[in-house]
Amino acid sequence: MIIVPPDTNATEVVILSPESNTSNNLIFSAEVRYLNNSDSIQSHGFIVDGISGETYIKKEYSISTPLKAGRITFKVPDPEIYKEGTYFLYKYFINTKKGMYTSKLNQFVVSNLKVQAKDNLIMAIGETVTVDGEFTNIEKNYDLVYSYYTYEEFKIPFEIINAGKSIRFQIPEGLEQGNNVTFRLVSKDQKGPQLAAIVANAFIVAKLSLPSTYSYYFNDVVNLPYTTKNYYDNNGLQVFIGNVFLKHSEYLRISDFILHQKGKSFPMGYTNGRDTVTFPQPLNLIEPDPNDFIVKPDYVHPGTTFEVSGPDPAKFNFYGYVTVGDKRAYYLQEGSASKKGELSIGDLPDGEYPMEMTNYHFSYKSNNKIKVRKVNISSISPSASYTGDIITLKGLFIKGRSYTLEIDKTSAAYSSCTTNGEITFEIPLMKAGNYQVKVQHFSEIGSTRPSNTVSLEIKPTIINSIYPLRAKSGSLITIEGNGMNGYKAQIADVEVRHTLSQNNKIQFKIPDDLPKGKYRINISDTAFDFDNTVSATEYLEIY
Repeated sequence: MIIVPPDTNATEVVILSPESNTSNNLIFSAEVRYLNNSDSIQSHGFIVDGISGETYIKKEYSISTPLKAGRITFKVPDPEIYKEGTYFLYKYFINTKKGMYTSKLNQFVVSNLKVQAKDNLIMAIGETVTVDGEFTNIEKNYDLVYSYYTYEEFKIPFEIINAGKSIRFQIPEGLEQGNNVTFRLVSKDQKGPQLAAIVANAFIVAKLSLPSTYSYYFNDVVNLPYTTKNYYDNNGLQVFIGNVFLKHSEYLRISDFILHQKGKSFPMGYTNGRDTVTFPQPLNLIEPDPNDFIVKPDYVHPGTTFEVSGPDPAKFNFYGYVTVGDKRAYYLQEGSASKKGELSIGDLPDGEYPMEMTNYHFSYKSNNKIKVRKVNISSISPSASYTGDIITLKGLFIKGRSYTLEIDKTSAAYSSCTTNGEITFEIPLMKAGNYQVKVQHFSEIGSTRPSNTVSLEIKPTIINSIYPLRAKSGSLITIEGNGMNGYKAQIADVEVRHTLSQNNKIQFKIPDDLPKGKYRINISDTAFDFDNTVSATEYLEIY
């Protein structure tokens, strides 16, 4: 259990000059600067003491609302009992069980000004306020201010009109929009109490500056600054674009207004709780340029991603989703300055297609088209080769893309294209024979269209020569032939260690432990389950 000690600080209350002291609008003011919360308050209010004419007045005005720290105002219900031009003493009292707290005495005098004050005005800066009353020659003795303070910066000019029956002034620049402002006439006599008469109370509505431009991208932010200070309570201040109204802020995204509105042009303005202001021009969406879209490769394969340049998708509500050939495609821009981007298309047949986009605002079709071409082989060279040889395919191949060579439906080799229209493959170890080959390309969407097929003859591996044919143990022997990549040499069925193994050349040293004699040389590859042993026609003699 936490025990809170009693508050021993004394309640402090200060009497202030009246907010208004005209005979028809007498408003007392005080301020509770510290309130002892342990006191049990029984009553509180104002006490007035003085002589009005020949009548002594001592009057107590109790306030029924609970006492709180801060400023207190009270409109006197019977101002007519106080004689104009006579000084009265008054103070604030707080009666508690512990005793009574009072402020120091202050004095007030009822002014002979007659003001028909205007309340609850809703005004904008620069507008004119006219108040009726008795104002003849008041400019000699009074200033008009819009604050509790009488500093020069808060004074505003006014004029007397209608033979002294009215006062007229303009709502000045510099007022905080969205706040209530009280306009007062205050006495220029600095020696006596600051006689004050409330002339008007007004709520100052906002005025927004015109936009610097009326042309925007879909994802732009529009800035409509205030003409004065911040609009503190701006629930009544809304900006509209088209038929959507949103609370004003310094960060208004165009997309939040028009996402679900159709069209390219929208009326634009604001409402401040009193007026609805439509700007002189509508907001116009900037359209994407059909010539901006350019495909970097001369042609592309179906189902692939490739480099393009063009308009930023976010600026026009693409958000990457576009159409190519009636199929959904995805367009991503990497940098708005360079307009560099990537486009991923679907599995399309050969043809030329524009990039298209349709939403609530645009129907876009690029002038430059995407040329889609499936992989095609126009020639193979050489068409008869040995395993391990390099073959060159010419046709529709794109530099930088990877391709797979298929031999009789079996993926046999991979290669990356380094020159447009041409790609090379190494023939893998396969049994000699005639084959149909085709090419597949890697597709980012996981679907490919294979190329046409061409014929390829894989020749049987051969030994052309062995030299020298007569040598000592430890001598270097060279076998020359074709298609020997991956093959190993044997002497009398004993495998020997190679010093060189190439497709057209194998070299080895004669083992030291072989006895003298003539030996048949074989080469074989154990990668296949068929007999792929090739024997030399000549014998090697070891002496």
